[in-house]
Amino acid sequence: MALAATPAYAAPKPPAFYPAEDYFNSSLDLRERVIAQVLLIGAGQQNAVPTERFTLHTFNAIREFQITNGLVPSGSMNKATSDRLFAVARPMFNMWDFRQIAHPERGRQIWIPQGMGLRSYPNKNGLSYKDAQGRFRVSYNYFPGVSAEFVYSDTLERMKRDGTHVHYSVIKDGWFVVSATSATGEDRYLRYHQDGSGILGFVAFWDNSAGVVSGERIAVLMSASLGSVMNGRPFVEPPGFMEETPARVASVPDTLPLNRPDPGTIPPAPKVLAPPPTPAAPPPVAQSKPEDKISTGSGFFVDAQGRFITNSHVVEKCDTVVVKTPDGQIRKAGIKATDAANDLALLQVTGGAGHKFAPLRLSARLGEGIATFGYPHLDMLANTGNFTLGNVTALAGINDDSRFYQISAPVQSGNSGGPVLDSFGNVTGVVQSKLNVLKVAIASGDFPQNINFAIKGAILASFLESNGVSVSPGTTVGAKLDPADLADAAKAVSGLVACQ
Repeated sequence: MALAATPAYAAPKPPAFYPAEDYFNSSLDLRERVIAQVLLIGAGQQNAVPTERFTLHTFNAIREFQITNGLVPSGSMNKATSDRLFAVARPMFNMWDFRQIAHPERGRQIWIPQGMGLRSYPNKNGLSYKDAQGRFRVSYNYFPGVSAEFVYSDTLERMKRDGTHVHYSVIKDGWFVVSATSATGEDRYLRYHQDGSGILGFVAFWDNSAGVVSGERIAVLMSASLGSVMNGRPFVEPPGFMEETPARVASVPDTLPLNRPDPGTIPPAPKVLAPPPTPAAPPPVAQSKPEDKISTGSGFFVDAQGRFITNSHVVEKCDTVVVKTPDGQIRKAGIKATDAANDLALLQVTGGAGHKFAPLRLSARLGEGIATFGYPHLDMLANTGNFTLGNVTALAGINDDSRFYQISAPVQSGNSGGPVLDSFGNVTGVVQSKLNVLKVAIASGDFPQNINFAIKGAILASFLESNGVSVSPGTTVGAKLDPADLADAAKAVSGLVACQ
């Protein structure tokens, strides 16, 4: 069956809801909350995209899962429930083997279930994928010169005419979803967003008579991935993330660079009303130039001449780079040097001479307290910067890579290139990546906690010196800084990097 409409829970919350909500919010961080809902979708218990909040819908999904699996129906995501949820959802994710695939024109990425033997076929509007057994197919399309509102209305009218039964439909804020079953019994799911002068989205089809692949679950997960890109909703990377695209740092498998396109920085899409692209050619409409994708990261000044460090993957393929400094000024920056192997980039910030910069310390001790500063999730978090505390938890990265520290300070998308500081205010490293939590969780049945990676200060010093930048050595003499003072020091030397 295709998706049914999500029920509107208007009834009062039962008493068990409140302790379950408290556990969900206090015991799980944002990523774990989203992963729990992703697994509920995979297990067939939740048919709505994940949110950062604990809703009555999620409570009921957990409770139904517990009843189905012979657990105490508390509605709480306790250990017994999460252990069983991993066991139930893992075979589905292994079968689907989602990969994150970019649209060839727009560059925005969504989940595609590559594990079912899908073959990709280019089409004039993007990419199509087909299962040779006829169970599932999907097209990821961009249609220029049309509006979401018009296509939504036209789609519903067409479905009404050809006898398609619509299970669920919604349109809001420039995007729409339709779930339906055709007169021949084929299920379909559409999600499209206004993107520039056109619409970007996908349509998925599945036929249970050819083999059950739980297409409705696939569609919801794909929908959530597109919604996270276009609306800035919280989501996670698929277990097979980046394996279908060139790895930015090949020596660090199963980790995720922390910059991303920032939907919050893309100007609102114009609402251009025009006929749909098929079957007849639309009449002429005013075409606006599609907005280029904007990505964001973090960085920091390394000398008084306005030279600035970030990750290479933050600024690769960028035509224009700007740095927003703590005083609110947005300054142009030129890329002076990059080291893709070590994921470092040196920028020259226009008008940055005389800016405060941090001294550099070449090493850190195992267990030493550290802090990070950066600009993650601009669509959800403060654009004035985010300060986190942690420790050096290992003196090497994945596969004992000696160029990296492992750190426990929480970092998120957008932290890439930000400084790692010791308690004296010295830079000891550069934030680089985080472990792919969903991939490890599905493989092991456990949530890895704050496993993140930073480039060591010694690697940074070598890069700077090879590019003519004199390193200002740090010192560990004197009193350690209070966390609030350390946060002020970190913010004073840091900046938001945006590239287009």
